[in-house]
Amino acid sequence: MATRRSLLLAGLGSFTAVAAGKAMRAHAEPALKKVSVIVPQQSAFVLSYLGARDAGVFSQHGIDLEADPRPYSGFLASLPSKAALVGNYSGLNAIEKINQGLDWVIIGGGLTLVQDVIVRKDAPFKTVADLRGKKVGAFSIGASGFVSARAAIMDASGFDVVKDASVQQVAGPALNALLLRGQIDAMIQLSSLTMAAEAQPDKFRVLFSPNAYWKQKTGYPIVWASPLVAWRSWVDADRARARNFAAAVMESFRWLRKPGSLDAAVKKYGAMAAVTTPADVAEYKQWLAAKKIFMPTWTRKAVDAQWKFLSACQRIGVLSKVPPEDKYALFVGELGA
Repeated sequence: MATRRSLLLAGLGSFTAVAAGKAMRAHAEPALKKVSVIVPQQSAFVLSYLGARDAGVFSQHGIDLEADPRPYSGFLASLPSKAALVGNYSGLNAIEKINQGLDWVIIGGGLTLVQDVIVRKDAPFKTVADLRGKKVGAFSIGASGFVSARAAIMDASGFDVVKDASVQQVAGPALNALLLRGQIDAMIQLSSLTMAAEAQPDKFRVLFSPNAYWKQKTGYPIVWASPLVAWRSWVDADRARARNFAAAVMESFRWLRKPGSLDAAVKKYGAMAAVTTPADVAEYKQWLAAKKIFMPTWTRKAVDAQWKFLSACQRIGVLSKVPPEDKYALFVGELGA
C-alpha cells in the first residue's frame, strides 16, 4: 500500500512539475504577434514570404505571418484600402501617396528593380534610346517597377519610353509571346516573367538594366520596385512588432538565397510564383546568388542611394517632390546587413 501511495504521489509530482514547466515557458515566451500581408501572385514575394514563413523565419522574430497572394490589381489596392497595413509595396506609388498626404513610411528594403528592358535576341537595337518610335509592351504602366524603369532610362539616356515610344499595356503572361511574334519591339515585364525570359537567351536579351546602371552609379540597386511600406499608425501602435517584422522580411530575402530554401519554396509555391521550369529555377538561383533580386540591406548608405534615385525622379518629372528621408525612412541601420 505504501509503495502504491508513493508511486501515486511521485506521479502527481511529476505531472505538477511538467505543468509548472509549461506554464513557466509560456510566461517566458511571449505570444507571436500576428501580421497580415497581401503579396502579388507571379512574383518572387510568393517564395520569400510563404516559403520563409513555412521555414519558421517569421516566428523566430516573434511574428505570426498571414500572407494572402492576390492578382496584381488586388495587391496594388491592398495598402491604400487598409486591407493590409504593411507589406512590400509598389515603391514610387507609395512615394506619390505620401506626397498626396497618406502617412506611410518606408521601413525596409525589398525587391530590386528586376524590370530590365528586354528585346528579341536578333533585334537590331544597340541602346535603349534606339526604341524611339517603337512599340514597347508593359505589364502595368502604373506599377512602380515600370515607373522606376522609366526613370532610370531617362536618367541614363534622356529617352522617355512613355513619350518617345508607343507603350502598350498587356497582361504579363502574354508579353513574351507578343515580343517573339514581333507585335512589340521590347517589353518591361513582371519580375518573375522577366527572369523567365532571361532564362531563354536563345530567344531574348537584355537591352538595358536599370539595376546595373544604378549600382554602377551609387553602389546599390534600385529598391523602389517594392520596398517595405507601412502605415505610420501601425508602426506607432507597436514599434517593436514593426521592427521585428521588418527584420523578419529582410531575413526572408537572405533565406531565399540558399539553394535548398529556394527548392523548398518552389516545390510548394512555384506555380503561384510563376517559377515552373528547371530553367526558371536555375535563373533564380543565379540571380539570388549574385544578390540581384532583393535588397535586404537598410543601412544609411543604402537608404541614401534610394533617396538619390527619388531626387532623380523628381528632377525628370516622374515625382512631384521627395519626402524627407529622416522622417519617412525608419529603422535605418537597425535591420542587419
